[in-house]
Amino acid sequence: MLKIARPVSLMLMSAALFTTGTVFASNETATPKVGISQQQTSLKGVVEDEFGPVAGASVVVKGTTNGTVTDMNGNFVLEVKKGDVIVISFIGYLTQEIKYNGEQSIHVDLKEDTQKLDEVVVVGYGVQKKVNLTGSVSSIKAETLESRPVSSVSAALAGQMPGVTAIQSSGRPGSQTGTITVRGKNSVNAASPLVIVDGVPGSMNTIDPADIESLTVLKDASSAAIYGVQAANGVILITTKKGKKGDRARVNYSGNVGWSTPTMRPKFLGAADYAILYNEATLNDNPNNPLRFTDEDIELYRNGTDPYGHPNTDWYKETMNQNAIETMHHLSISGGSEKTSYSASVGYTQQNGLIDANNYKRFNARTSVDSQINKWFSAGLNVSGYRGTLMDGWNSVAGMTQFTNRATPVEGVRNEDGKFIYNGKDNPVALLGRDGFRRTMDQQVNGTLYGQVNILPNLTAKALFSVRNDEKSEDGFKTQIVYGAKDEATTGLREGYEKQTWWNWYTTQVLINYNETWGKHDLGLLGGFEQIDYRYKHLEATRKGGGNNELQESLSTLDASSQTNKESRYEVAHRSYFGRAQYSFADKYLLEANVRIDGSSRFASGNRWGTFPAFSAGWRITEEEFMKNAGLDWLSNLKLRAGWGQTGNEELKDEEAYLTVPSYAYDKYMFGNTLYSTIKESRYANLELKWATVTSIEGAIEASFLNNKIGFELAGYKKTTNDMLLLLPVQGIFGMDAPRQNAGQVQNTGFDLSIFHNNSISKDFRYDINFNIAYVHNELTDLKGTEGKEPGDGRGNFWFLEGYPIGSYYGYEADGLFNSAEEVAKGPTRTGTEQPGDIRYKDLNGDGKIDAANDRKVIGKEFPSWTAGLGANLYYKDFDLSFFFQGAFDVDAYVNGEAAYAFFNGGKVLERHLDRWTPTNHDASYPRITMADQINYQFSSYWLQDASYVRLKNLTIGYNIPKALLSKINLDRVKIFLTGENLFTITGMDSLDPESAPSNARGGLYSNVRKISIGLKVGF
Repeated sequence: MLKIARPVSLMLMSAALFTTGTVFASNETATPKVGISQQQTSLKGVVEDEFGPVAGASVVVKGTTNGTVTDMNGNFVLEVKKGDVIVISFIGYLTQEIKYNGEQSIHVDLKEDTQKLDEVVVVGYGVQKKVNLTGSVSSIKAETLESRPVSSVSAALAGQMPGVTAIQSSGRPGSQTGTITVRGKNSVNAASPLVIVDGVPGSMNTIDPADIESLTVLKDASSAAIYGVQAANGVILITTKKGKKGDRARVNYSGNVGWSTPTMRPKFLGAADYAILYNEATLNDNPNNPLRFTDEDIELYRNGTDPYGHPNTDWYKETMNQNAIETMHHLSISGGSEKTSYSASVGYTQQNGLIDANNYKRFNARTSVDSQINKWFSAGLNVSGYRGTLMDGWNSVAGMTQFTNRATPVEGVRNEDGKFIYNGKDNPVALLGRDGFRRTMDQQVNGTLYGQVNILPNLTAKALFSVRNDEKSEDGFKTQIVYGAKDEATTGLREGYEKQTWWNWYTTQVLINYNETWGKHDLGLLGGFEQIDYRYKHLEATRKGGGNNELQESLSTLDASSQTNKESRYEVAHRSYFGRAQYSFADKYLLEANVRIDGSSRFASGNRWGTFPAFSAGWRITEEEFMKNAGLDWLSNLKLRAGWGQTGNEELKDEEAYLTVPSYAYDKYMFGNTLYSTIKESRYANLELKWATVTSIEGAIEASFLNNKIGFELAGYKKTTNDMLLLLPVQGIFGMDAPRQNAGQVQNTGFDLSIFHNNSISKDFRYDINFNIAYVHNELTDLKGTEGKEPGDGRGNFWFLEGYPIGSYYGYEADGLFNSAEEVAKGPTRTGTEQPGDIRYKDLNGDGKIDAANDRKVIGKEFPSWTAGLGANLYYKDFDLSFFFQGAFDVDAYVNGEAAYAFFNGGKVLERHLDRWTPTNHDASYPRITMADQINYQFSSYWLQDASYVRLKNLTIGYNIPKALLSKINLDRVKIFLTGENLFTITGMDSLDPESAPSNARGGLYSNVRKISIGLKVGF
């Protein structure tokens, strides 16, 4: 609204120009304590706070490079002329502006910045004072990201905001991103939030974190409904850094270099223990089997005196690097004249992997120009882009990890002649750097042009057009390797592939804003139009056989007769009309209404349009006269708010662009004795398909105390998804696959709680603490008869069942182990071949037998019910220390394969297998150990582990070179820092990273990594 326009611009300008920390502008002009004398060219002054003089405060003539810093006694001398505006700022205090009217000296009292009541946050198509929000909105500032060595914004969000769950499942170069879910999963089909970057759809994983000014998450429908059909899973708004009008050119550099190691690895046993357990498993499979290892063999494996005949190979040490180097650099310049501002930045990220062939390099660039052309017209241009290249071996780091897990410690890498040994399975060291390559190149160019017309003092019109082009180029070549003592091992035929994918977005927006203030009334109106056209195209080709190991860059060297090709493309369009009305009376009664009308080309014309309204209200109780007169000076702010709204969700896969259009396919059919080519309808067109609708209701209370030094925000909500798009079963006579239909319901119920505290103990020491916790109960309440296995590769153990969460594990319930033949005889058993030491399952229906149809149940879930974060920042003189803990609770991981089973896939044994069942060890944590007999590998609760954890996500120690020293060499800021990511984890899991385990339960993929980095920031 117009009333906050001036403080907003003032805040953005002063916070960026004259500070090195988080500072928000005051709404008031300071009144200096002055002694009036004749106009002077040299102005003397002193800057103090409640504790006394402030050393190192910035004192600058606004819009110039003329400035200084206060000395140890808070004194300064500055050359000024009458009419100059003097800006005084210091980290943790409100920036003050004083107009010089000829005073001989001034005295400035800095006030602590509580950063709460006057904070401005970005909302849909605008900004708003945080205190006047009526929806559920969380935000973080650039300072939260700037000292963390993260290449992806999504990876930095874990635990930062209540109700926003970020799960990073990999530390692989180029894949260190997080999967974001806002207040639970709304659908069995999709759950990703909409990401808006500088007003247009974008991606948070392609932005250099150093370019971000602020990030806001719209969590409820009352705040997100302005984005309509795209907002069902929440909205993330990212604002990038811009130049400031009236500011001199400012150059900033930030960089860090770090070393990464896996957070956790499977704990495999050495050769001697492997041999002992191998012999035991051999006898457990069949007591008449001959033993492979003698006692002498075992002793030789243990003492290491025969390294070629009896090796003890640590395959992780032989295959993987102990650590990998990662580095990030960012350089920016920004500034502006009276009417124009500009900014430009470049960034570079390099991440090396734990295998030499695996690395990622990314270049980012961004520039923006904004100009006030005349009194009634302004325009701006934003251009950004990136190019990232991921390199890997043909077998990829995942494949090499699996080969490493399969290679046993009694197998050597090379024989005495130096030749690689082949033991009937891939030797990962022999393949390193020789198996070929896989290369993925992603690039994006994004341009946005806008113009704004000031029609009336309170009425503006803004038009925007954005073009975004994404391109992915993938290619790979598999070499043919022959190795082994007798060259008996081969990797097979050479092969290669090339893939090209293009995505294009064209966004058009028109916004009309009207703001009016009269008396105690504030009114803000927004009307808008938006159209997004999206086009996709994909091509790929493969060849196999022939070729040469030396010519890897072209498919033309491979056998042309083996070639295949594929092509796909589609187009999708959305058109929307939306509006918002905001009203406040005396800043205590707050009302907001939003509506969006969306149309999508995915649906037939009769169901193409959907209307999504939202309403919210707030009551700032502390603004009431009876509260002001109650003598409750300790209560700074108390607000109640409530909201209701609806958002849409088309929740379809990209390739499901034409579900309302019949599709046909070629086929063959026999008529008599003749085979004819035919055409058939392959997909039924459901013309009744329409939007799924998510209805949200929320109530919240916000309070702060002691001049906003402590406070909290508590919100409870319920979200219901109706008309979910499901594949309802059809009879076989239908002749086609089941079409999508509107059916099914999902509910998410929960709460978000955030608590903050900040305080200044002295002029040298201050701190702030933030804690948040969130709970969500996710439940499939109606599936219209579609209960069963979750579709998708690797999802067969997850089921969709009414009354249970999305992502539920479904299997047998373990009931300990059989300890004797008598217990086995009494049963119940599943196969009839059980032996003492095998897993016993509960007979859920009491029929005396264990079968899949009657004795399986939901035994766990892959998504946490509870998430939490605890962060603190401490500042002492020029030193600062920050730490951040993040946790997730009530979540399970099904651990299997090489990460759980002994000798699985011909592989190793783990430390946990030492505690296996034997006739003398009934209280064991692992069943009787076997190799050929896999009776215990059924999907059951026995193999579930509690994946809850608490992790020290970040610890940073920094030192800021004193400004008094920097001013002598014309530098604004120099900071050096040491930072660590994922430093330690408290969890019940014994060998896998708990954050990635639910999606990486075999341990064959790239674990999250622990990083130690040193960094430097310089500004001038």
